[in-house]
Amino acid sequence: MINREDFELKPIREQDLKIVLQWRNSKRIKSFMYTDHHITWEEHCRWFENVKKDSQKRVLLLYHKDQPLGLVNFTNLDKENARCYWGFYIGEETAPKGSGTVMGILALDKIFKEEGLHKVCSEVIHTNSGSFHYHKKLGFETEGRFVDHLWKNNQYLDVIPMALFLDKWEKVRVELLRELEGGTS
Repeated sequence: MINREDFELKPIREQDLKIVLQWRNSKRIKSFMYTDHHITWEEHCRWFENVKKDSQKRVLLLYHKDQPLGLVNFTNLDKENARCYWGFYIGEETAPKGSGTVMGILALDKIFKEEGLHKVCSEVIHTNSGSFHYHKKLGFETEGRFVDHLWKNNQYLDVIPMALFLDKWEKVRVELLRELEGGTS
């Protein structure tokens, strides 16, 4: 059984950049990202500097017992409309089973509570069934389909816009926590 108390989200720091770059450049991660070229150290550092300056972004690392496992990225934080976009990945292949669920709970609790949001949006590449099912598990609903929206691997891919609303999250999180406590996640 996984213990949620062993996990923590922390803002990205300069000392995290090396491991995050390894994750971003791994085939397992970048194959499902909009950007899938090899990211250089210089490009990665520019990205980090932009993150630090942009008040509409939050980048957090998931830690398990002080070991970094993954990343959560909130972008386009829109206070007026109380919404944002998010992206995420578990970078460490050896992460304990259930780490993704814990990451989702911690991240969504944090962004809804701290930012006072009403809606979290996401865009899922249609070939990424794992991400689609993960979003559904967290309570996200599809809001349509962007047909031939992304050129990747010499073909156009559809993108599925999804969203989670605060009222739905408050219900779904109770079930997710129950699953974690029962060890069925």
